[in-house]
Amino acid sequence: AMAARAMAPWAGLCRCPLHPLAGTRAAYSASSVDVESVDMPSYIPPKMGARQRPEKTKELRELKLGFIGWGAMAQAVSLGILRQDLTDCSKVMASDVVPKILEAATREGLQTTSSAKELVDWADIVVMAVKPQVVEPVIANIAAHWRPNKILVSICEGITIDTYRAGLGPDAKIVRVMPNTPCLVGEAATAYAGTDNCDDWEMDLVHGMFESVGNATHRVPEYLLNAVTGLSGSGPAYVYMLIQAMSDAGVHGGLPRAVALSLATQTVIGAAKMVQETGTHPAVLKEAVTSPAGTTIAGVRALEKAGFSSAIIEAVEAARTRAEELSRAPVFLRDSKSGQGKR
Repeated sequence: AMAARAMAPWAGLCRCPLHPLAGTRAAYSASSVDVESVDMPSYIPPKMGARQRPEKTKELRELKLGFIGWGAMAQAVSLGILRQDLTDCSKVMASDVVPKILEAATREGLQTTSSAKELVDWADIVVMAVKPQVVEPVIANIAAHWRPNKILVSICEGITIDTYRAGLGPDAKIVRVMPNTPCLVGEAATAYAGTDNCDDWEMDLVHGMFESVGNATHRVPEYLLNAVTGLSGSGPAYVYMLIQAMSDAGVHGGLPRAVALSLATQTVIGAAKMVQETGTHPAVLKEAVTSPAGTTIAGVRALEKAGFSSAIIEAVEAARTRAEELSRAPVFLRDSKSGQGKR
């Protein structure tokens, strides 16, 4: 039964247009694996204070979507939404202070404006995608144009929901989102949290927006977003270090650099897809590769002797702690210590 579970995941449709396995999606998820794990609680508490879903809901294509700031992350999200046919170009607008960026948006067929106020007047959903240190001036600029029926989606690191509500009003609908840079290639890991006055269908719209650029999209309480930053927000840097170290080891063993880097990169991709698409716990997959007295267990012993697992845990925890510090820091400190796409 375990072997059958591990060998049957390759079906469905992948959302990433750049991925070599486009046209496939896993048939398995964590919820489909009938193996108890400490990672999967057997009891999930009910949602408290849930509101009834309104009788009338809307699809994203029925609404106007605006991006204040159209840098790399905003481009990835907006173009991912369009590639997935969730809406069309006439319903998406970009605002930016850099003329060349607006020219690029125009070439993609988007509506454009240099005025954040004009964008807010036009859009139903506003994505705040500027650098953290300019968020508060932008909020002050658009506050008089904000209406309670609009939704603000923030992808600005370290900016809390309370910051937006302080400027836009206590009734403002805010969704704070933490994607990561692999969204630029359609492989984002994203978590998000919203205010209580966001209806479920509105949260579903936001979920779909970010699911269009990645296969791991999760709704969490806001207090967990700093943990998300430490894990998946900063996580790509840890993986790049792993790939570089594996590549260096291959070169040390005699492989040409290009060959070593290719093998190391594909090893990480393949191992990650095994976890994602089979739904099998990584410990089980590790055991499947680890033969008694073999090469892999010798390597695993060396990693554990060097504190590999502990080092990763400490890295995630250090990044989480720093995210908490930055979320409490005044704007002038965020100016020098943070930036869009850098964590």
